Amino acid sequence: MADAAPRKGRMPGFRLFRIAGIQIQIDFSWFIIFFLLLWSLSAGYFPHAFPRESEWVYWGAGLAATILFFVSVLIHELAHSLVAQHHGLSIPSITLFVFGGVSQLSEEAKDPASELKIAIAGPLSSIALAGIFYGLKLLASGSPHRIIGAVLGYLALINGALAVFNLIPGFPLDGGRVLRAYYWKKKGSFSKATRLASDIGKAVAVLLIIFGGLEVLAGGLISGLWLVFIGIFLRSVAQSGYQDVILRGLLNSTRVSDIMVLDVIKVPPGLSLDRLARDYFLHYGYKGFPVFDDETPIGLVSLADIRGIPEGVLPARTVREVMTPLNDQIVISPDIPLSQALPRMRQDGRLLVMAGGRFLGLITKTGLMRFLEVKRVLGENGQ
Repeated sequence: MADAAPRKGRMPGFRLFRIAGIQIQIDFSWFIIFFLLLWSLSAGYFPHAFPRESEWVYWGAGLAATILFFVSVLIHELAHSLVAQHHGLSIPSITLFVFGGVSQLSEEAKDPASELKIAIAGPLSSIALAGIFYGLKLLASGSPHRIIGAVLGYLALINGALAVFNLIPGFPLDGGRVLRAYYWKKKGSFSKATRLASDIGKAVAVLLIIFGGLEVLAGGLISGLWLVFIGIFLRSVAQSGYQDVILRGLLNSTRVSDIMVLDVIKVPPGLSLDRLARDYFLHYGYKGFPVFDDETPIGLVSLADIRGIPEGVLPARTVREVMTPLNDQIVISPDIPLSQALPRMRQDGRLLVMAGGRFLGLITKTGLMRFLEVKRVLGENGQ
C-alpha cells in the first residue's frame, strides 16, 4: 500500500465522518482494495497458515484484519494532518483510496522544520502501531484461539511494512518529504528541493515497475501487477507534485499587471448579436470581449451569453441585453497575484483590470496559462 502523504488538491470521495474538523472520506476505488484484501486474507493467508479452522473463523479474522488495517492507514494520515494543523495548515479532508490514503493540504509547509515534522509523523505512528499490535500478539499467545494472534501478528507486520515503505526517500512518499525538508534547509530553495525529491521518487517508481515485471515473469502475477500499478501511480504523483510546486510559485510571484492585455478589442453595447457572432466571435476567434460605451467599460460579453438563442432572433437583440454588467466579480486590481486571479475567472476566462475606476487592460485564462507554461519551461531550463 502506498501513502501519498499530505498533498494539495482534491480527490472525489464518499463522506464518512469528521475528526478534529477533518472530513474523512473514501474514494470509490477503495472498495476494490478492501474486497481484494479481505478475500486474500480470508481465502488465502489464514487458511494456509492456520488449517483446520471453520470458514466463518477465516472470514471473521479476515474482516477484522482488513478493517483494522484501514484504521491503521487512517491513523497514519491523521498523524500527518494533526501535526500539519499544529503548524497552522488547513487539512480539509483525508481520503482512503485504492493505493492507501492521502491528506489534502490547503497549502505547503511554511518552513523545512514544519515539513520534516509533518512528513515523519506518519511513519512514526505506523511504527507505534506495529509495536502495539506486536505487544497484543504476545499477550494473546496463550489464548486457545490461535487466529487472534494471527490477526494481531499480521497487523504488526503490515504496519511495520507501511512505515518502512513510506520512508523510502522518494517524493511523494514520506521519506521523500523528509529528504525535501533536509535539502530545503540546506539550499534554501523549496522548488529545487521538490525537484530533487521528485526525481528520486520517479526513479523509485521505475524500480518498482521493473521489480513488478520480474515478479510477473517469475509467476507472481497478482503481487507483480500490484507493484507495477503502485510504481505507475507514484511516478505520476511525483511528476505532478513538482509541477504543482512550480505552478504555485509562478502564480504567487506574478501579478495581474504582468500579463494583462493592453490593446483590447472592444464591443459597443448597441451591436446586434448576429454581427457580434460574425464580426467578433468568428472573425477574431475569442470567446469573450469587454463591452464599452464610448470609452467607458460597462461589462463583458461571452460566447456563452448567446448560446441557445435562435439564429433568427440574433439580429433583433443587442449586446447590452445579454452582457454581464460591470461588477466586482468581473473586475480585478492590477497588483493582485495570479493565485488569487485564477479562481475568480468566469467560465469564459476574462476579467477587466481596473484601478481607481480607470480601465487598464484585460486578463484572460488562455493568456495566463500560456504565460505560466512559458515561464515554467524557462524556469526548468534555468535550474
